[in-house]
Amino acid sequence: MWSSRLRVFPIAVGIFLIAGCASENGGQPKPGKGQGPSKPDDFLVVDCLLPSQIRQLGTQMTYLSARQAIKTSARDCEIRGGEYVSYDRANYATALKVWLPLAEQGDAPAQTNVGEIFEKGLGVPPDYAAAAEWYRRAAERGYSRAAISLGNLFENGLGVPKDSTQALNWYRRAAGLPELTFEVLPGRTGVELQQLRAQIAEMRSQLQTKQAELDRAQAELDAERRSIEDMRRTVEAERLSLVQLRKEIQNQKDKGQVTAAKLDELQKSVAEREGRLDVKDREVAALRASLARAEADSRAPRNTLAREAAALRERLAGAEAESSAQRAGIEGLTQQAATGGPKISLVQVQLLDPEVALTTRDAQVRPTPASAATSSVMKVLLVGRVTTEVGLKSITVNQRNETLDSEHLFRAQIPLTETDRRVRILAVDLNGRSSTLNFVLPAVAMIQRAGTIRGREGSTAEGKPDARRPKLNFGSYHALVIGNNSYGQLPALRTAVDDATDVAKILTDQYQFKTTVLTNASRYQILSALNDLREKLTSKDNLLIYYAGYGILDETNQRGYWLPVDAEPKDTTNWIANGDITAILNTMAVRQLLVVSDSCYAGTLSRSVSGQVESGMSDEELLNVIQKMAQRRSRLVMTSGGLEPVLDSAGGKHSAFADIFIQVLRENDGILLGREAFRRLQVKAASMAERLAVPQVPEYAPIQFAGHEAGDFVFIRPGG
Repeated sequence: MWSSRLRVFPIAVGIFLIAGCASENGGQPKPGKGQGPSKPDDFLVVDCLLPSQIRQLGTQMTYLSARQAIKTSARDCEIRGGEYVSYDRANYATALKVWLPLAEQGDAPAQTNVGEIFEKGLGVPPDYAAAAEWYRRAAERGYSRAAISLGNLFENGLGVPKDSTQALNWYRRAAGLPELTFEVLPGRTGVELQQLRAQIAEMRSQLQTKQAELDRAQAELDAERRSIEDMRRTVEAERLSLVQLRKEIQNQKDKGQVTAAKLDELQKSVAEREGRLDVKDREVAALRASLARAEADSRAPRNTLAREAAALRERLAGAEAESSAQRAGIEGLTQQAATGGPKISLVQVQLLDPEVALTTRDAQVRPTPASAATSSVMKVLLVGRVTTEVGLKSITVNQRNETLDSEHLFRAQIPLTETDRRVRILAVDLNGRSSTLNFVLPAVAMIQRAGTIRGREGSTAEGKPDARRPKLNFGSYHALVIGNNSYGQLPALRTAVDDATDVAKILTDQYQFKTTVLTNASRYQILSALNDLREKLTSKDNLLIYYAGYGILDETNQRGYWLPVDAEPKDTTNWIANGDITAILNTMAVRQLLVVSDSCYAGTLSRSVSGQVESGMSDEELLNVIQKMAQRRSRLVMTSGGLEPVLDSAGGKHSAFADIFIQVLRENDGILLGREAFRRLQVKAASMAERLAVPQVPEYAPIQFAGHEAGDFVFIRPGG
């Protein structure tokens, strides 16, 4: 369970937690102003109702102002004399008590908070219809956060009819940037994908249970067989001993070396041993008959279990393939098969960088000549399995013959083009029965988005001064980088500290971030550092949080946790819930915020929320759009592997994800949008995953309930 790291987190915020080098105060965050908190929970965000203020009207009249509701840390609420419920933070009634009066007075942020209370449920089932109503009230007042949440409900059909047109309209309204294009991405909604993942987890559990039953039944039969075999060997040894005794008696009798009395005694002994041997023979025969009956009696249940296990494996493979296909943007997956014909299933779907050439199952990265780079195209690697009852005659992918390996797998590379994105897989068995699998690949425009400007700011791509490209000022950039290797009650990780150290170094040296690094950090240290940034940073700042360490995802309720070094495997006291981190991010004033999580992070919005920059823009047009995007509040997360286990090490000093992330940062020589950075990381990670046979699928999305409005995180390398 603990041998790999899990990673998940939304994308629009610039947050990086890395573990590696120590900060200036030795990795210990400095306490805030005033009396420091006595426990980590004092840093968590609460719904705080501040006391009324005494105000004077004229010279003789004083009155109490209305109480103000805010989201702040428990410590700050206490310092300001506010009211909150210590042990009931996730309670529906107490949260509504704080925000509902303001919401009913028409306060848009309060209306949005009420909508979130209804959507989250907070101890009761979610009321999506009520959430939609409150979001609509705030959205119609022009509040972007409410418009995004309302669009998400329409996209997923929660509390309102499922309507992609309505969803897109609210996303556009929230962004307020006509230069961006929005589309509801094909495939299942986020909620449906969560359900699919839950189904996959349940099927895996059922399969393990059935396999355990099969293994237990087989073990019992094997134990019985061994017992019978041991008895048979004992009987055989006794029989050989008896034969040897008869020979000795006969030799002594022939030589006249035995008296009549002795001979009579020996013959009686032989008769007794023969009697015991007969009993043993009958026992062995009875055991064999019993074993035969047991095998016959258990054959039907075992065959049923085996068939159920095989069916579960097939359903599981189909569900995992569908999940992989949905993440790759595949549409219209349909299958037709003749009765008894071949069965076709997708095993893996991943994007391939144009510079990656595949040889069987190995991926080799080769330099692409400049002349070839312009003509290279994005490709999708399809890995599928074909099974038949009588043997396979042929398998074709878009009329191109493919071959199966010893595991009945085929591998095909399909180029992505704008014109024809249809894929047809046809399998024919030796009896002439055929099956087809049809689907549509994602458009190139969905994957290859503009989002990068080469060359340093204020210069052309060739580095010459350019009056049309003014020096950019997107504010100050900060990073919190966390890397945890040395756990008290969990196996140590190998690379998290090195990952954090090198990510922090490149952010500091090449991107001019003001970086705080925590290595082997406790729950108190991490929450204290986040709270310190919450108190100090302003709307002129941007923040990136990088986390490398253990993570846990509760697939039942879709709650994710980061595990600090003082975490215990079966006690959640020192775990840090992703929801608590999200609440802290929501209260931060920073403009752009990105969380890069080489672990898990739960609670993301649909990728459709983020508008896309049209390809084909000139550098000047793109720069103008980026400047507008940078003014909007963004809260995003980039994760290393979604819900899949991710590699702690790919054989070097870094995890697979960190190694590629560092490469992407180093290769950038100008301005780079977070989404474009993710696309580059995604294709490199897909190539590595194929080479290492690990289903690692990075993800990038806005963080739900963190206050995302629009835009993207912008990486600027001044010395590019």
